[in-house]
This record gives sequence, C-alpha cells and structure tokens, in this order.
Amino acid sequence: MARTLLALLLVAAAFPALPADGAGIYAKACASCHGADGKGKSGPAVTGKQASFVTEVIGMHAPTMNLPKLSPADISAVSKYVSDMK
Repeated sequence: MARTLLALLLVAAAFPALPADGAGIYAKACASCHGADGKGKSGPAVTGKQASFVTEVIGMHAPTMNLPKLSPADISAVSKYVSDMK
C-alpha cells in the first residue's frame, strides 16, 4: 500500500497539471453572452480588455451571474485569452 502511494506521488510530481484552456473555457462559459469573437451579444464586447480587468470583472460578477464555477487557474486562462483577442 505504501509503495503504491509513493509510486502515485512520484508519477504526479513528474507530470505537472496541464494549463487551463482559456479558449475552451471562454467558449463554454462566456461566448453565449459576449460572442464567439468577443465583440458582444447580450453582454458587452470584451476584445482588447486587459487581463487584470477581466479577472476583476469575473470576480465581481460571477456570484451574481449564472456562471459555472471557475477555479483561479480557469479565470487566469480566460483573462489571458480575452486580453489576446483582436
């Protein structure tokens, strides 16, 4: 049992978690309101917004909106993706 646990810990340490997929998260959680291109639909346009601004807005509005639960890594990935939109 102890050997199995140790082996699992060694494997986990060798393979760090994959980074969150900002584009995929945006498509699932944001595009229905902000548009697939980020230029707005029922929600405002988000193209060209700075990542720090997007992170702050998600943090302020997520509790009052029907958003899926996003981890800090997810929010960071979406914020970076949105800030790179043209």
